[in-house]
Amino acid sequence: MRADQAHVTYQFGSGLTRAGKIMLLVYGVIYVLELLFEHWFHVPVVRALVLFPPGHPYFHVWQLVTHPFLHDPGSPLGFLITCLVFYFFSAPVERVLGAKGFLWLFYVSALGAVLIGLPFNALAGFNVPFSGMMPSLLSLIVVFGLMNPEATILLMFVIPVKAKYLSYGTVIVTFLTFLAKVNPNGAFHLGGILLGYLVFRGPGNLPHPRLLYDRYLLWRIRRKRGRFTVIDGNKDDSKDSEGPTYH
Repeated sequence: MRADQAHVTYQFGSGLTRAGKIMLLVYGVIYVLELLFEHWFHVPVVRALVLFPPGHPYFHVWQLVTHPFLHDPGSPLGFLITCLVFYFFSAPVERVLGAKGFLWLFYVSALGAVLIGLPFNALAGFNVPFSGMMPSLLSLIVVFGLMNPEATILLMFVIPVKAKYLSYGTVIVTFLTFLAKVNPNGAFHLGGILLGYLVFRGPGNLPHPRLLYDRYLLWRIRRKRGRFTVIDGNKDDSKDSEGPTYH
Protein backbone atom coordinates (compact mmCIF):
# COMPACT_ATOMS: atom_id res chain seq x y z
CA MET A 1 0.00 0.00 0.00
CA ARG A 2 1.42 3.35 -1.04
CA ALA A 3 0.78 6.62 0.71
CA ASP A 4 -1.06 8.12 -2.27
CA GLN A 5 -3.59 5.27 -2.09
CA ALA A 6 -4.65 5.94 1.49
CA HIS A 7 -6.85 9.01 1.45
CA VAL A 8 -8.75 8.15 4.60
CA THR A 9 -10.04 10.16 7.53
CA TYR A 10 -8.95 8.74 10.87
CA GLN A 11 -10.54 9.12 14.27
CA PHE A 12 -8.78 7.93 17.39
CA GLY A 13 -10.86 6.06 19.90
CA SER A 14 -13.19 4.75 17.18
CA GLY A 15 -12.68 1.21 18.43
CA LEU A 16 -10.23 -1.59 17.87
CA THR A 17 -10.58 -4.02 15.02
CA ARG A 18 -11.01 -7.71 15.69
CA ALA A 19 -7.32 -8.42 15.10
CA GLY A 20 -6.34 -5.53 17.38
CA LYS A 21 -8.56 -6.79 20.19
CA ILE A 22 -7.11 -10.30 19.93
CA MET A 23 -3.56 -8.96 19.95
CA LEU A 24 -4.16 -6.77 23.00
CA LEU A 25 -5.80 -9.68 24.79
CA VAL A 26 -2.84 -11.97 24.01
CA TYR A 27 -0.28 -9.40 25.13
CA GLY A 28 -2.29 -8.68 28.28
CA VAL A 29 -2.56 -12.35 29.25
CA ILE A 30 1.16 -12.88 28.62
CA TYR A 31 2.04 -9.87 30.79
CA VAL A 32 -0.16 -11.06 33.66
CA LEU A 33 1.56 -14.45 33.48
CA GLU A 34 4.93 -12.68 33.55
CA LEU A 35 3.96 -10.87 36.74
CA LEU A 36 2.72 -14.05 38.38
CA PHE A 37 5.77 -16.13 37.51
CA GLU A 38 8.36 -13.43 38.24
CA HIS A 39 6.92 -11.83 41.39
CA TRP A 40 4.80 -14.55 42.98
CA PHE A 41 6.19 -17.92 41.87
CA HIS A 42 9.78 -16.66 41.54
CA VAL A 43 10.28 -18.46 38.23
CA PRO A 44 12.59 -16.47 35.87
CA VAL A 45 10.57 -16.98 32.68
CA VAL A 46 11.44 -13.52 31.35
CA ARG A 47 15.16 -14.28 31.35
CA ALA A 48 14.47 -17.36 29.24
CA LEU A 49 12.27 -15.58 26.68
CA VAL A 50 13.71 -12.07 26.16
CA LEU A 51 16.36 -11.66 23.45
CA PHE A 52 19.95 -11.81 24.68
CA PRO A 53 22.84 -11.12 22.28
CA PRO A 54 24.22 -14.25 20.57
CA GLY A 55 27.14 -15.56 22.57
CA HIS A 56 25.58 -14.51 25.87
CA PRO A 57 25.20 -17.39 28.36
CA TYR A 58 21.43 -16.82 28.46
CA PHE A 59 20.92 -16.66 24.69
CA HIS A 60 18.59 -19.25 23.13
CA VAL A 61 17.37 -19.51 19.55
CA TRP A 62 13.70 -19.39 20.52
CA GLN A 63 14.20 -15.89 21.93
CA LEU A 64 14.19 -14.61 18.33
CA VAL A 65 10.47 -15.48 18.27
CA THR A 66 9.38 -14.94 21.87
CA HIS A 67 10.95 -11.55 22.67
CA PRO A 68 8.31 -9.29 20.96
CA PHE A 69 5.64 -10.70 23.29
CA LEU A 70 7.53 -9.95 26.52
CA HIS A 71 7.56 -6.66 28.45
CA ASP A 72 9.39 -5.49 31.54
CA PRO A 73 7.59 -7.06 34.55
CA GLY A 74 8.99 -4.26 36.70
CA SER A 75 7.16 -1.56 34.73
CA PRO A 76 3.40 -2.13 34.57
CA LEU A 77 2.87 1.56 33.76
CA GLY A 78 5.17 1.28 30.76
CA PHE A 79 3.21 -1.72 29.53
CA LEU A 80 -0.10 0.15 29.87
CA ILE A 81 1.30 3.12 27.91
CA THR A 82 2.45 0.72 25.20
CA CYS A 83 -1.06 -0.74 25.00
CA LEU A 84 -2.53 2.78 24.82
CA VAL A 85 -0.29 3.68 21.87
CA PHE A 86 -1.28 0.42 20.18
CA TYR A 87 -4.95 1.30 20.72
CA PHE A 88 -4.54 4.72 19.10
CA PHE A 89 -2.61 3.68 15.99
CA SER A 90 -3.42 0.04 15.21
CA ALA A 91 -7.03 0.42 14.08
CA PRO A 92 -6.48 3.21 11.49
CA VAL A 93 -3.52 1.37 9.97
CA GLU A 94 -5.31 -1.97 9.88
CA ARG A 95 -8.38 -0.47 8.19
CA VAL A 96 -6.19 0.56 5.27
CA LEU A 97 -3.88 -2.46 5.06
CA GLY A 98 -6.37 -5.13 6.10
CA ALA A 99 -5.83 -7.65 8.89
CA LYS A 100 -3.21 -9.70 7.01
CA GLY A 101 -1.35 -6.63 5.83
CA PHE A 102 -1.40 -5.17 9.32
CA LEU A 103 -0.03 -8.35 10.92
CA TRP A 104 2.62 -8.57 8.19
CA LEU A 105 3.68 -4.98 8.85
CA PHE A 106 3.68 -5.43 12.63
CA TYR A 107 5.78 -8.56 12.81
CA VAL A 108 8.11 -7.78 9.92
CA SER A 109 8.94 -4.64 11.89
CA ALA A 110 9.83 -6.91 14.82
CA LEU A 111 12.02 -8.93 12.46
CA GLY A 112 13.73 -5.75 11.26
CA ALA A 113 14.49 -4.87 14.86
CA VAL A 114 16.39 -8.13 15.26
CA LEU A 115 18.22 -7.96 11.93
CA ILE A 116 19.54 -4.47 12.57
CA GLY A 117 19.55 -4.29 16.35
CA LEU A 118 21.71 -7.31 17.10
CA PRO A 119 24.71 -6.42 14.89
CA PHE A 120 24.63 -2.72 15.77
CA ASN A 121 24.40 -3.42 19.49
CA ALA A 122 27.37 -5.77 19.16
CA LEU A 123 29.37 -2.99 17.51
CA ALA A 124 28.27 -0.45 20.11
CA GLY A 125 29.19 -2.76 22.96
CA PHE A 126 25.68 -3.04 24.39
CA ASN A 127 25.22 -6.37 26.09
CA VAL A 128 21.67 -5.96 27.35
CA PRO A 129 18.59 -8.09 26.56
CA PHE A 130 15.77 -6.73 24.42
CA SER A 131 12.04 -7.35 24.44
CA GLY A 132 8.72 -5.73 23.68
CA MET A 133 6.74 -4.48 20.70
CA MET A 134 8.14 -0.93 20.66
CA PRO A 135 9.82 -1.31 17.21
CA SER A 136 6.47 -2.36 15.77
CA LEU A 137 4.66 0.49 17.53
CA LEU A 138 7.12 3.08 16.21
CA SER A 139 6.64 1.58 12.76
CA LEU A 140 2.86 2.01 13.12
CA ILE A 141 3.29 5.68 14.08
CA VAL A 142 5.49 6.36 11.06
CA VAL A 143 3.18 4.51 8.68
CA PHE A 144 0.14 6.33 10.08
CA GLY A 145 1.81 9.66 9.32
CA LEU A 146 2.55 8.53 5.77
CA MET A 147 -1.04 7.42 5.25
CA ASN A 148 -2.65 10.65 6.37
CA PRO A 149 0.05 13.33 6.74
CA GLU A 150 -2.35 16.22 7.31
CA ALA A 151 -4.26 14.55 10.13
CA THR A 152 -4.05 16.42 13.44
CA ILE A 153 -3.03 14.53 16.57
CA LEU A 154 -3.16 15.86 20.11
CA LEU A 155 0.31 15.11 21.41
CA MET A 156 0.11 14.33 25.14
CA PHE A 157 -3.65 14.97 24.63
CA VAL A 158 -2.92 18.71 24.54
CA ILE A 159 -0.55 19.84 21.75
CA PRO A 160 -1.97 19.64 18.19
CA VAL A 161 0.59 18.13 15.79
CA LYS A 162 0.17 17.02 12.18
CA ALA A 163 0.71 13.31 11.67
CA LYS A 164 3.56 13.82 9.20
CA TYR A 165 5.54 15.81 11.77
CA LEU A 166 4.92 13.11 14.36
CA SER A 167 6.36 10.56 11.92
CA TYR A 168 9.42 12.69 11.15
CA GLY A 169 9.94 13.42 14.83
CA THR A 170 9.72 9.75 15.74
CA VAL A 171 12.46 8.88 13.28
CA ILE A 172 14.69 11.82 14.23
CA VAL A 173 14.43 11.29 17.99
CA THR A 174 15.04 7.56 17.65
CA PHE A 175 18.07 8.15 15.44
CA LEU A 176 19.58 10.82 17.70
CA THR A 177 19.14 8.77 20.88
CA PHE A 178 20.82 5.88 19.07
CA LEU A 179 23.79 8.02 18.01
CA ALA A 180 24.13 9.45 21.50
CA LYS A 181 24.00 5.93 22.99
CA VAL A 182 21.31 7.19 25.33
CA ASN A 183 18.97 4.37 24.37
CA PRO A 184 20.60 0.92 24.20
CA ASN A 185 17.58 -0.28 22.23
CA GLY A 186 17.79 2.48 19.62
CA ALA A 187 19.15 0.18 16.90
CA PHE A 188 16.24 -2.21 17.42
CA HIS A 189 13.77 0.65 17.14
CA LEU A 190 15.41 1.97 13.95
CA GLY A 191 15.35 -1.51 12.43
CA GLY A 192 11.63 -1.83 13.10
CA ILE A 193 10.92 1.56 11.56
CA LEU A 194 13.02 0.82 8.48
CA LEU A 195 11.43 -2.51 7.59
CA GLY A 196 7.97 -1.19 8.42
CA TYR A 197 8.56 1.68 5.99
CA LEU A 198 9.74 -0.70 3.26
CA VAL A 199 6.70 -2.93 3.73
CA PHE A 200 4.34 0.04 3.54
CA ARG A 201 5.94 1.47 0.42
CA GLY A 202 5.22 -1.65 -1.54
CA PRO A 203 6.12 -5.27 -2.26
CA GLY A 204 8.79 -4.11 -4.70
CA ASN A 205 10.92 -3.07 -1.74
CA LEU A 206 10.29 -6.10 0.46
CA PRO A 207 8.65 -9.03 -1.36
CA HIS A 208 5.84 -10.89 0.32
CA PRO A 209 6.61 -14.59 0.90
CA ARG A 210 3.96 -15.56 -1.65
CA LEU A 211 5.59 -13.30 -4.23
CA LEU A 212 8.97 -14.88 -3.52
CA TYR A 213 7.46 -18.34 -4.01
CA ASP A 214 5.83 -17.30 -7.31
CA ARG A 215 9.16 -15.97 -8.56
CA TYR A 216 10.81 -19.25 -7.59
CA LEU A 217 8.24 -21.23 -9.60
CA LEU A 218 8.74 -18.92 -12.59
CA TRP A 219 12.51 -19.44 -12.34
CA ARG A 220 12.06 -23.22 -12.35
CA ILE A 221 9.82 -23.07 -15.43
CA ARG A 222 12.34 -20.93 -17.30
CA ARG A 223 15.13 -23.26 -16.26
CA LYS A 224 13.28 -26.29 -17.63
CA ARG A 225 12.53 -24.49 -20.88
CA GLY A 226 16.20 -23.67 -21.24
CA ARG A 227 16.97 -27.37 -21.57
CA PHE A 228 15.19 -27.51 -24.94
CA THR A 229 16.62 -26.28 -28.25
CA VAL A 230 14.44 -25.22 -31.16
CA ILE A 231 15.74 -26.39 -34.58
CA ASP A 232 14.03 -25.26 -37.76
CA GLY A 233 15.71 -28.05 -39.81
CA ASN A 234 16.25 -25.71 -42.80
CA LYS A 235 12.93 -26.86 -44.19
CA ASP A 236 11.03 -25.24 -47.03
CA ASP A 237 8.43 -22.61 -46.25
CA SER A 238 5.76 -24.97 -47.48
CA LYS A 239 6.58 -27.27 -44.60
CA ASP A 240 6.65 -24.60 -41.90
CA SER A 241 3.23 -25.67 -40.78
CA GLU A 242 4.75 -28.85 -39.38
CA GLY A 243 6.26 -26.73 -36.59
CA PRO A 244 9.72 -26.80 -35.02
CA THR A 245 11.48 -29.87 -33.72
CA TYR A 246 12.28 -30.02 -29.97
CA HIS A 247 15.29 -31.87 -28.58
